[in-house]
Amino acid sequence: MLIFEVILFLIIVVVVVCVARAFALKPTASAADPICAGGYRAGDDEVEHFRTLLRIPTVSRDDPALFDRKPFEQWVPALRKLYPLTMSAFELQRIDEFGILMRWAGADAALQPVVLMAHHDVVSTDGQKWTYPPFAAEVHDEQIWARGTLDNKLCFCGCMEAFEHLLAEGYVPPRDIWFFSSCCEESAGPTADHAVQWLEDHGVHPYMVLDEGGAVATGVPLGVSSPMAMVGVSEKGHIDLTVSAHAAGGHASAPSRNDATRLLVRATERICAHPGKPQVTAAVAAMLKELSARGSFAYRMVFANMWLFRPLVGRILASGSETGPMVRSTYALTQLMGSSARNVLPSQASANLNVRIAPFESVAVVLDRARKQAQAECSSSGVPDDCITVDFSKDSLINEPSPFSPYDDAAFDYIRRCVAGVYPEAGVCPYVQSSCSDARSFTKICKRVYRFAAFIYSPEAREKLIHGTDERIAVKDYKRGVEFYVAFVRGLAQLQS
Repeated sequence: MLIFEVILFLIIVVVVVCVARAFALKPTASAADPICAGGYRAGDDEVEHFRTLLRIPTVSRDDPALFDRKPFEQWVPALRKLYPLTMSAFELQRIDEFGILMRWAGADAALQPVVLMAHHDVVSTDGQKWTYPPFAAEVHDEQIWARGTLDNKLCFCGCMEAFEHLLAEGYVPPRDIWFFSSCCEESAGPTADHAVQWLEDHGVHPYMVLDEGGAVATGVPLGVSSPMAMVGVSEKGHIDLTVSAHAAGGHASAPSRNDATRLLVRATERICAHPGKPQVTAAVAAMLKELSARGSFAYRMVFANMWLFRPLVGRILASGSETGPMVRSTYALTQLMGSSARNVLPSQASANLNVRIAPFESVAVVLDRARKQAQAECSSSGVPDDCITVDFSKDSLINEPSPFSPYDDAAFDYIRRCVAGVYPEAGVCPYVQSSCSDARSFTKICKRVYRFAAFIYSPEAREKLIHGTDERIAVKDYKRGVEFYVAFVRGLAQLQS
């Protein structure tokens, strides 16, 4: 009877503690007042500048033979016409011919500079059927329809508008501001690495970097009704793996269970279905706390008590297509190659797996896991181990996960204050970015690298429109995002470093 009473007492204590922590969970408040754009409101001129640059089809290509130089040659001349004060005041350094690195000299050269980033290249629209021409930047239903409206000319133009407006006011930043824009982010080119090397060679070590990445997201999980500014504090690593299956081959009229194609299908499915154990990192836990602080009491009960529910949370998140990538590495089957003829069984079949590596793993770990699953399939199928191989794909981009930037210091709070000044209805939380960005290059010279495009992105924008057909942004959303960059630059005297 005593044991039962002790157990009951402990259960009551745990419940009381969990309830108390749930009631105590509140959204994180800024350490100081919000930072606003100082009365500035973006207008139609800013929209027209944006549309002008959207009409320049700066499409980067993986295949150099398909690359069109002319749009990139038009870029800087267009900037000189649209932003004459900025292009006169900033020192311009070209990186890899079409990359842009510019410096705005601040009042105190002893202070560490801030870097604002974007990229002015876009993906192609090949094979897509748009409602309106993708490089006409037409306005319909109060939205601008064009490639680059979401990725990533909006950040480029947001920064340029902020610079131009503040220069016209006679504003002098308290510290140097650097602006970098890549010409080959979409094709994983080396320009960002080269820009970082140039800065390092010239002794430039930024205090803080702000690139694209997260956004002011609507329709976020956990029943949160308010928008959330999702600020990337790390990004997952990336590799492509080629899985190859080998067999005798032959005529399609005499198939077997261990034909190369069937072996390949089973092996790739086994690899994709075993992506590793989920893990809720501290950054993901912080994100969940911020989200649940604006959600229902049931969510607050769970996420305010990660000391108790962390394993359960990991399994629940891992089961979702949107939340799974937050807590584990992912293997995505993107390409398949088999026979060149419909009635021939190939002696070799291959597939590409696009792998995004969780911050708590490495390239070596995810490669080894895939190879072990391939060998497990060989054993299960009763074939020699060398019938299925896993290697790096040819010309694969190989990136380790990026280190975590702090999300509890003055730099992150500065972003929170700027969000509060422009998007007072929005919360702010850290997250781990699944996609790749140029920001990863800057982690070599800066420990505070953040990934945040300060514009409202709906679920449709995040899931379908980026890189997709009919990419577009609402005019009012574009204008509001520009105001964030004005606030960010104008308030730099309040950035404590």
